[in-house]
Amino acid sequence: MTKLLACIDASPYANSVCDHAAWAAARLSASVDVLHVIQRKDAVAARRDLSGAVGLGAKSGLLEELARIDEETVRLAREQGRLLLEAAETQLREAGIAVNLLHRHGGIVETIIEREADADVIVIGKRGASADFAKGHLGSKVERVVRASIRPVLVAARAFRPIKTVIAAFDNGPSAQKAVRFIADSPLFRDCTIRLVTAGTEAQRGALEAAARDISAGCAAVTAHLEAGNAEDVITRHMNEGGGDMLVMGAYGHSPLRNMIVGSTTTTMIRTCQVPVLLFR
Repeated sequence: MTKLLACIDASPYANSVCDHAAWAAARLSASVDVLHVIQRKDAVAARRDLSGAVGLGAKSGLLEELARIDEETVRLAREQGRLLLEAAETQLREAGIAVNLLHRHGGIVETIIEREADADVIVIGKRGASADFAKGHLGSKVERVVRASIRPVLVAARAFRPIKTVIAAFDNGPSAQKAVRFIADSPLFRDCTIRLVTAGTEAQRGALEAAARDISAGCAAVTAHLEAGNAEDVITRHMNEGGGDMLVMGAYGHSPLRNMIVGSTTTTMIRTCQVPVLLFR
């Protein structure tokens, strides 16, 4: 059976992640594993007044206090996670989706990559628990998950809306070809309109039209668009003018070092798009 891995935390994106997971699961006849990861926090950082010098006689009492803080922090985190998972379970079951809850301790990225072995698609929010303090920025964990994952990653928007028109960015690279195969073979976009977009020259028209033919049988309508210009500008224009409800694209076609130097179209599009983005490596 097809399975989705929906990753939630205490951010405002938790409900949206579940909404996007429910939409995808219904179309894919899939179940959903809902994952919440408790990260270990530093008890020293949790206590705000330990910056001064500490005498030797206070060492024992300090260690006991740190242990109490650490224990209480873990207890509260566990309870918060339990409540988040229960709310997600209710939300998904009301949508008719089979649910399995996963409550884990450890690193978020490492745990997601470990659990994706049993999943077909990962669903994650654009930003984490500090989202309201970082509007317009990409969550620090999202890029790491996308770079490390071998599964398609659906980055949920702040709020779900019905998905009818999909903009698919196509550069004929391996990850873009993987995205085209997914669109062609998966029931996820069966009744959607697909706008296949290439930013390039006439030399790329043949590959673009071949990709459009590949996916035409499984979708409501497919159009192919070739435009000269910067990929980010071309994609954004089609998202705005074509009424795109979702962006599908290959992810991080270059090395992390090159992206750090010259920038990454993937990161820019995830950060600036107000719609969900489905990414393929």
